This record gives sequence, structure tokens and C-alpha cells, in this order.
Amino acid sequence: MKRYKAPNPGDRVAYAASWLRNIGHFSGHIPFRRGTFLGVEKTAPESHGRVKWDDIEELIAECAKDPNSQYADAEYVAEIRANGQLVALSAIAKVGSPRFALNDL
Repeated sequence: MKRYKAPNPGDRVAYAASWLRNIGHFSGHIPFRRGTFLGVEKTAPESHGRVKWDDIEELIAECAKDPNSQYADAEYVAEIRANGQLVALSAIAKVGSPRFALNDL
């Protein structure tokens, strides 16, 4: 398993271009998502980190209407508001880095 270096807390992050390509996500809001990296996840420090996404409140408001959405769960929403969203380090990159720009091929 390839290990990815975590961004520094406070770094601006986005989804890595290679990750977006691998999941076939080229449109919608996900490729344009930006956030602040809060730090590595204590329970999985080599593979996951926490991100406070800029659009999280809009996403919560939009998706909470669907009872099947994770954002309809009050405990989950409280958790991500307090601690940021859990994201795989392989899926994110520092804005402006080679992984952000798809130069890692």
C-alpha cells in the first residue's frame, strides 16, 4: 500500500486530480471542493486526516433533507462540524502541489 504524506495542519487542500480521475468524477462540486487540513486522524494517522471543507454548511443544508443521507444524522453533523470530515490522505492534495495538478503520473 502506497503511503501519502499528510499536508500540514492549516494547509489548503482539495481532492487530488488522480483520485478524481480514478473515480471518474469530472463534474459537479467535488472537483472544485476546497478546505483546510486540520490534522491526521488519531486512530489512523498513516492513512486518514480531517478536513474542514469550505462548503460543508451548504452541503449539510442541501443533503439533510434526504432521510437516507449521512447529513440527516444529527450526531454525524455535530461530529464533522466539531472535528472536520474524515478523508483518506490518498484522496486529497495540497492546493498547488503536483498531486493537485495531476503531475504524479
